[in-house]
Amino acid sequence: MGGDSGPAVTMPACLSILRRHLSVTLLLVGQESLIKIYLKGLSRSELYRIQILHTPVVFAGALRPGNILRSARDSLIFIAIEQVRSETAQACISDGNTGALMLSSRDLLKNIQGIEKPAMLPGSRAGGYTYVLDVGANIDTTTYQLLQFAIMGSVLVGAVSGKPRARVARLNIGSEALKGTPVIREASTLLAACNEIDYVGSVEGNQIFDGIADVIVCDGLTGNITIKPSEGAVKVIENLLHQSIRRRWYYRAFGFCMKPFFRDVRRVLNPSKHNGATLIGIQGVIVKRHGNSDWAGFEPAIEHAFQQLAFNVPQLIAARMQKTVV
Repeated sequence: MGGDSGPAVTMPACLSILRRHLSVTLLLVGQESLIKIYLKGLSRSELYRIQILHTPVVFAGALRPGNILRSARDSLIFIAIEQVRSETAQACISDGNTGALMLSSRDLLKNIQGIEKPAMLPGSRAGGYTYVLDVGANIDTTTYQLLQFAIMGSVLVGAVSGKPRARVARLNIGSEALKGTPVIREASTLLAACNEIDYVGSVEGNQIFDGIADVIVCDGLTGNITIKPSEGAVKVIENLLHQSIRRRWYYRAFGFCMKPFFRDVRRVLNPSKHNGATLIGIQGVIVKRHGNSDWAGFEPAIEHAFQQLAFNVPQLIAARMQKTVV
């Protein structure tokens, strides 16, 4: 119940989930007095499915990564992940600091055997789903870690779509084999030799949404910078359409007639509808919501956790890694 906006964003989404999923129980971690403000008016049966773990401590964003595990063990993030480790909760959905979430998850839940680093994996709609990983958990990656990302992404694709072999691409500055950093070029050789995937070569940033690949691998810095402009582009296009429609009366008439169409397009393209990135590669389900989205963006993050649980994604990855030499 922390993050950039606190309960004002997280609580409306949680209550919406509570009403739509009658078998779900919510364990809310945060400042009890602030949480209870949003519980007024709930029925007795709804209140029965809510438990509050009180802590006034929110992770300080200025805290150095090396001090997180020493100084933040009584923080909201650490306590929430501890509930997953103890199996009190099945998943943790966080609105907080990404670095603290990753380090705390690795410390409490541990990496899946064979995975050196977990990765952040969001779903993006592109005539299906293209999974880009990593998008922020790791700034630097090795060639073997990129291969691990590819295998983890392919497991999720197989679970969701039933494809036995996912199409995997590396994100690069061109399709030529000699382009990119040494790590990217070496990773290409490993990806091409992996029998678990169908390696389709390199894709550039403008091809991410073309459906060329099911999984696109890259380091976290590149991935994070790549996907965020797409969110801003939707807002820019929407503003341009509004400005254009207001210029002429016949544009306004056309816009009025096309309002249902524009509403449908906006519903599909709205980044909040696809919010939520899984910290994949650890022994548990941890989902991070984009800190700048509203409460409508927190609800899909919770649904994203449901999907990981439904397909037993951590267990599927562990099973795949046991039979894969990386």
